Amino acid sequence: MTGAEDSRSASADDQLTTGVEAERAILQEIGGQLYGLLPSGLDRIVMTTSMARGVMAGETSLFAADGSQESAAPARRTFEAARRLRRLMYKPGAGTWFTAVFTVTTAGKLSARYDYDNEPELGHFGAQEHRADFEDFPRTAENTPEWLAAILAGAPTRHDRVGRDDGPLVPR
Repeated sequence: MTGAEDSRSASADDQLTTGVEAERAILQEIGGQLYGLLPSGLDRIVMTTSMARGVMAGETSLFAADGSQESAAPARRTFEAARRLRRLMYKPGAGTWFTAVFTVTTAGKLSARYDYDNEPELGHFGAQEHRADFEDFPRTAENTPEWLAAILAGAPTRHDRVGRDDGPLVPR
């Protein structure tokens, strides 16, 4: 191996470590901010966020051990941290997630789930947002879900069809 090859290997390892460490730091930021919203007597807080290009939607709920729940309002910076995490988690050709669910318990445990394949349920994402998002986070054909491939080929989203007079919400 030449010195140049040694240098490239070290650089790739450094980027991997930096990426993992950066993800961990953002997750700790999100977890800390959510934990700060969790009043005593409640069991956990759950923040769900969906994103496509510049559009972001989210909801946050506090849960008691008895199953009851109430809404919470994290600071915008919590959602912005999730946006940074989404960008950081992008894998060339594979894409990044559309929806993430972050759960923090009273014990301070954070868990996160990411949905890379399903159309976001939260928010109102038009075809233009999905097309722009695909430009930012391109995927190979095999990693592009059918619903996104249809939008990229010119089909409207369910949000584009809402309120139109020219047909039903679902294709016939």
